[in-house]
Amino acid sequence: MKLLNLKAQNLKAQSLKAMTLCLALTGIWTANAQDLRGGARPSQTLAADAHSLIGTWKVTVTPDGIPPFTSYTVFGLDGNSYEFDNSNPPGLQTIAVGPWTSTGVNRYAFTQINQLFDDKGAYAGELKVRATIEMTGIGDTFKSTFAFDVFDPTGAVVFSGTGKAAAKRVVVEGQ
Repeated sequence: MKLLNLKAQNLKAQSLKAMTLCLALTGIWTANAQDLRGGARPSQTLAADAHSLIGTWKVTVTPDGIPPFTSYTVFGLDGNSYEFDNSNPPGLQTIAVGPWTSTGVNRYAFTQINQLFDDKGAYAGELKVRATIEMTGIGDTFKSTFAFDVFDPTGAVVFSGTGKAAAKRVVVEGQ
């Protein structure tokens, strides 16, 4: 019985340590979010802050000479971005990932990379997109110009292009 009590106390101590670590990390994340925004507002308002790129965006992508398509792009607080789109059938490309940064007031830049696959699932290369963004409106839209390169599995460029995009922020509905 004494052994069971010791095990229970040890489990409680480990749980308390884990909860303390989670609270500390939450505090660090919140403090960093406030630093990046330049204010001490609650972190829940981060995505809704005017002229903050952080959040989810529905993007109409118009490559020069290629039919337009829709993508959804998420710009995270940590400086990473994630994009998925309907430009290729499922299985032929991964979600795009890459860093983003502010380049000035209401201006941003990012680079994203997708891995590409053929119809048999074999690795076919990469797609790299480099873009600039200008926030427009009240912070709920942006326009973008971009350049892209398609690389074969050896890293050789096999196709390049440019284009424009326009985006609208995705917001929580039904509040």
